[in-house]
Amino acid sequence: MVISADHERNGIADFFTQVDPEVRKVTLAIGNIISKNSIKEITLEKSLNVMMEHCRDAGSLLAKNIVKPEYLFKYLQSYNIHLPQDSTKAMLIEHCLQLWRRKYGVSACSSGAEGMTGTHSRSFDQPGPSSQSQSQYAFPSTSADSSSSSGTTLQNHIDNYNALAASTNGVFFSENTNGPGEQGSEPPGLEQYPVNLLALDYTVWFFLKWNRNSLDESAFWLDASCTVMLEISETQQGTEQLVPNIMFDGCQGRIVESDVLAMSCGVVYNNQPGPDNRYVCLGEFETLIALRRDPMENNNWKVRMMKLYIRYKKVDNLPALGNSKMLNSCLMLPLTMDAV
Repeated sequence: MVISADHERNGIADFFTQVDPEVRKVTLAIGNIISKNSIKEITLEKSLNVMMEHCRDAGSLLAKNIVKPEYLFKYLQSYNIHLPQDSTKAMLIEHCLQLWRRKYGVSACSSGAEGMTGTHSRSFDQPGPSSQSQSQYAFPSTSADSSSSSGTTLQNHIDNYNALAASTNGVFFSENTNGPGEQGSEPPGLEQYPVNLLALDYTVWFFLKWNRNSLDESAFWLDASCTVMLEISETQQGTEQLVPNIMFDGCQGRIVESDVLAMSCGVVYNNQPGPDNRYVCLGEFETLIALRRDPMENNNWKVRMMKLYIRYKKVDNLPALGNSKMLNSCLMLPLTMDAV
């Protein structure tokens, strides 16, 4: 594993050699961790060399637990990039990588194909996530026991989702920052179980394709079934988009025989902002997608069954799976650490 992208190597050197003494301590600590304390007199230069030669990519390096979000936040501020105080670590990493692409001369064309936190990219022209690749997006939440969506306003959720979609050009990546194998890490939370990461990755992929009107038959099995239920008002107008709740309480997966069930809920909104630059929320939705691998399509996950329920109504809070009548029975299925 070698970080080969020049902009990532330059960015890593820029970030980990800041004058901030805390960041420098982290730089030396990471060098010792990766080298297993085999370097007698560790220096910033030696630590950087170890990072470059033994890490998969810049995103996975920044995602390590030892790199605190506040370090990323202050670093971005030093470049006059101002972000909300409640920005998730995934968002901060994304902005760091975008900064390095701009700062070190990576073209917009190539940046769309590069990893945000991994080298295992997937173009949105593919039918779905491959079972051979790693999960490609990490839950913004850090605890399966917390309701992360409760503190997120609908407007902030829509803004964050749109910014994420625009900046990544429809390619998402993840790093399990709370999973096994990291020295000093806690046991993985439920949100890091493979089945949940797959469900999240597919949900993000599916609804970006949906909103761009680019879904085609390659995403479905030939005998797939699809049910769409609407509670609609005749007054609804405009171009609408579905934005899933990508917190753990809004998107999860379950295993049923040879299928993976991807469950999600979210909001429906008019994608044309008003004079105040705010989006109009039109309602909420729930969806259940049954996925199965297709050995004839690079073992990609394809849709066998889909149920979508849209309600046009006033929505005050970001919908959560626990309030879904349609998905309630599926949520009760056992959740295990089984690989998918």
